[in-house]
Amino acid sequence: MQRDSSPHRTDSTIVSPEAVGAAAPPRPTSARVPDPAEYAACRSALAVFGPVGRQEPIEWAAEEPLAPELAAFYRHVGPGWIEIDTLGLPLMFFPLDRLWDEQAGYRWSRRTGARLVDWNDDWTVVAKQGAEPFIHEASTGRVLMAPGDDGWEDRQAEPEPVFQDVLEMTRALAAVGAAWARFDDPFTPDWSLTHEVLAGVVAGIEAELGDHARAVSLARALGYVRAV
Repeated sequence: MQRDSSPHRTDSTIVSPEAVGAAAPPRPTSARVPDPAEYAACRSALAVFGPVGRQEPIEWAAEEPLAPELAAFYRHVGPGWIEIDTLGLPLMFFPLDRLWDEQAGYRWSRRTGARLVDWNDDWTVVAKQGAEPFIHEASTGRVLMAPGDDGWEDRQAEPEPVFQDVLEMTRALAAVGAAWARFDDPFTPDWSLTHEVLAGVVAGIEAELGDHARAVSLARALGYVRAV
């Protein structure tokens, strides 16, 4: 799907560091234990777009331990191979037995296999849009985004926290897909997005994040650069 045309954007799915400036609110120092209803809500939201099912840590194809928060996410939400259509490239979730493979290009070089020194040990790519990663940080539970034109090694700035946790990320990205799917013709004659689409995407995100500024910031980071 063609992107929103605007003189202020590049071809990146993440526009600029400022586009993710409305960061996730501070996370408590002690890990929050999600309510079972939160897992159920995420599972239902993702099931619209693809398969979900219980997956156990034994399916994690790495010697390094799986973060407990991600183990719980795959046990109770369990995304399979999921593509959520949106503006530009789809938002991608991966089954647990493929998740380690998806670290290529971030944790290690696709070309040489060498470990990339600027990738933190407690980071795991949990979703992507094109080459742009959504990074779970095990030490805080937050999900980070990294602005860049062509993926991790060409990013424009260091990753910034955008979501409190992987559940908030999942609900917000599913809301983007649900809003996008409501419009059969999202473009004006000059291939800009209609105001209705922009408003619908922001409203969907805001319903999940509970904050208009964060919703606008995320929408812009995902390519909806004229969101207000």
